[in-house]
Amino acid sequence: MLIDHHTHHYRCGHAKGTLEDVIEAAIAKGLDGIGLSDHSPIYHLGDGDHVEPGRAMAKSELPRYVAEMAALKERYRDRIDVKLGVESDHVDGWEEHYKQLWESYDLDYVIGSVHWLGDWNIFDPRLPEGKDAWEVYEAYLLATQRAARSGAYDIIGHLDCIKTRGHMPTRAITPLLEETIRVIAESGVAIELNTSGWRKSVQECYPRREVLECCFHYGVPVALGSDAHAPELVAAGFERACRLLWDVGYREIVTFTKRKRESIPIDLDRVRRLAGG
Repeated sequence: MLIDHHTHHYRCGHAKGTLEDVIEAAIAKGLDGIGLSDHSPIYHLGDGDHVEPGRAMAKSELPRYVAEMAALKERYRDRIDVKLGVESDHVDGWEEHYKQLWESYDLDYVIGSVHWLGDWNIFDPRLPEGKDAWEVYEAYLLATQRAARSGAYDIIGHLDCIKTRGHMPTRAITPLLEETIRVIAESGVAIELNTSGWRKSVQECYPRREVLECCFHYGVPVALGSDAHAPELVAAGFERACRLLWDVGYREIVTFTKRKRESIPIDLDRVRRLAGG
């Protein structure tokens, strides 16, 4: 069984295609399931309906997004397992807001991603004024710990993606990074192996191999996600991802149904066939 848990569509403002396009792409690629997980609205930067167009959907779009996902799940039920999800920002101080919000919808899973440290976005090439890379990196890891402990999320999104703009001052498994991985393990949440980094200038998946090895050591489960922002990128890099997980020691990946985790054996032969190898 192979499922891509991390996909986006036009509502977020920086992806293309419809939800149905994403589902059809997954069927064409032979996947067993497809997770729909567009960016949730941004709440912490203001009270307006759409405070950051181009980064996430408007607040008024969220119920329509969930309703459309549910309708498509029913429509495609005999062809593919459509998982209802969302990629949620984790912002310090907003943990209870997001926990209550996601409990109010009938979702299969929630990806919790640290994109923001206050009003600074981690993909900004400039560091926050008065901060150095070490301070930002440590703040990012501590925010990730709070995300894992919050109970609002099932999957921690793209762990170590702060490296994308060069804001990771060391490649070492620092004590704080190892502590963060232990916190994730103890909190009972999964991480994703997000393949999108292989398509970016950083040329490295999220998280990188050394971090995956530490996650395996502490028993952190892993879900697969392409972070596709176009239908043709659904399941991109999945053969490479599964081989990496196997080399690290993983023999299972995970998926979710109604916020309950289940394990799936890694079948390298099938993954290779799906990739056309």
